[in-house]
Amino acid sequence: MKIYCFYFIVLSVLFFSCSPKPKPFPNQGLNNLADSMEFVLQKNQFYIEAPKHGEWLERNKERGQTFTEYWNKNSNIQPVQTTEKRKKIYLQLHGDFDETQLRLMDSVQRFLSVFYELPIERLEQKKLDSTQLNALNWRLHKRNGFQVKTGFILDSLENNLPKDGVLLVGFTTNDLYPSQKWSFVFGQARLYDRVGIWSMARFGDKELIKNDADIFNLTLERTCKTAVHEIGHIFSIQHCTFYRCAMQGANNLTELDGHPSYFCPVCDAKIISNLHLSLSKRYENLAAFWKNQQQLKTSNYYKKTAIQMKRLEE
Repeated sequence: MKIYCFYFIVLSVLFFSCSPKPKPFPNQGLNNLADSMEFVLQKNQFYIEAPKHGEWLERNKERGQTFTEYWNKNSNIQPVQTTEKRKKIYLQLHGDFDETQLRLMDSVQRFLSVFYELPIERLEQKKLDSTQLNALNWRLHKRNGFQVKTGFILDSLENNLPKDGVLLVGFTTNDLYPSQKWSFVFGQARLYDRVGIWSMARFGDKELIKNDADIFNLTLERTCKTAVHEIGHIFSIQHCTFYRCAMQGANNLTELDGHPSYFCPVCDAKIISNLHLSLSKRYENLAAFWKNQQQLKTSNYYKKTAIQMKRLEE
C-alpha cells in the first residue's frame, strides 16, 4: 500500500513511517528538550495569529503533534530514523536544469547538509522526454500547460533509493500533477517508501532567476523551505500548528512566503533528538550559510539562536 503526502493540498493526510531498524528511544535527558528550547528561545516570538480565510489551518483542522507524541514509545509505529547502514540523504534532478538552476540546487544541497547534518549526495540526473513519457504520465493542462504526473517519478525514485540512503528526494523544473482531478501540486511524497518529488516550476520565472539576484534568492528560499518541510515529513514530523515554523502547511505561495525557513522549538527538538544533531554549532553553521546567501534577516535569527542554545550546553 502506498502512503502519500501532498504539499499545499487541502485534503493532505500525513502518516508515520517505519524505520528499518529503529534507534533506541532518546535518553531521558532529551524528554524535556522541547520545553527547554521553548524557554531559551523565548517561544512567544514564534506565536502565530489566527488563520485567515483560505489559509492552511483555516481549511485543515489539524491538531498538531507534540514532542511527546512524536516519541510515543508505546506505539508500534516509530519515526523514521537513520541506521548504521542508512544514513545518507540522496537528491536527484529530473528534467532540464539550466546553469542558474543547477547553481541554485547546489545551494539547496548545502543548506540541507547543514540543516540535517547528514551526508547529502546527488544521483545522476534523469531526463524527462518523449522516450520516457507516455499518455499515462503527462498531460497538457488547459491553464498550466505541460505537466508530469508525480507517480511516474515516484516509481523511479522508489526503485533507485540506494541501500545506504535514509531517503531520496527528487526535484524537477516541470510542473506536477498527482491525478486528473488536481490542477497541479507542488510536491508529493511516499512516506513508507521514503521518497518524494517536488517542483520548482512555480517558485520563480526561469529568466528572472537568471538575471535578478533578488528573484534568485527568493526562489532559493522557497525551494529550501519546501525541501526542509518535506524531508521533515519523511522523518515523521507532522504539520506544525503551534508556532511560526517551516513545518506549517501552506495553500499557496503567498502563505509559503510568510513562513520562516527554520523550525520552531518543538519541531526542531524533534529532529535534533531524532538525528542527534549538535545544538549551538548547527545554528552557527546555518547562520553562516544564509549570510553567504545575502539573507541577513534569516542569518541573524540563527546567529541569535546559536547564542541562546549555548545555555543548553552548559
